[in-house]
Amino acid sequence: MAKNKKQRGRKKFDYAKDRKKQWKKSKKKVKIGHRGVEAAWDDRKSVSQNLRDMGLSHDVNKTIPLPKTRDMMAKVYQDKDEGMEVDVSLPGKSKKAKKLHVMKQLEQEANTPQEGTPRLSTEMVRYCTYMMDKYGEDYVAMARDVKNYYQDTPKQIRRKIMRFKSIPDQYQEYLKQKETPMSS
Repeated sequence: MAKNKKQRGRKKFDYAKDRKKQWKKSKKKVKIGHRGVEAAWDDRKSVSQNLRDMGLSHDVNKTIPLPKTRDMMAKVYQDKDEGMEVDVSLPGKSKKAKKLHVMKQLEQEANTPQEGTPRLSTEMVRYCTYMMDKYGEDYVAMARDVKNYYQDTPKQIRRKIMRFKSIPDQYQEYLKQKETPMSS
């Protein structure tokens, strides 16, 4: 196979790279966003070995290999001659995971339902409150307003304001501000 000029050429030292800094960076402890995985992590082992010990997968393609079509077809043709059913099970290597508690903890956290609190951006809240203060429920007038930068239609503005009203935290805060007179 042909090599390009850079590959063929003489190797040159790159003075712009700080080798000491690169070495230190490579020796840094791996940062993982999960406490259980961090606690079970062994710095003396590679990433794939650590994950295998925890019962996790480093490379899904190696963990669950997909059978090649030609192999499956060869089995089908052989079995058709014999008149038997085809078993297309994947041959897998089973290695015992030593730190199964990490995998169980991750599964448990994944199965717990997340309660998502919807929020609007501060810019959108400002936009909705401005429109509601100035026009009340007149969406057609809101669409004609100069501050309607996105050129929203009356229905789009109505939808945005309804969404703002459906978020209790932000809407209640707006109502409290509206009730208390501003002292300037």
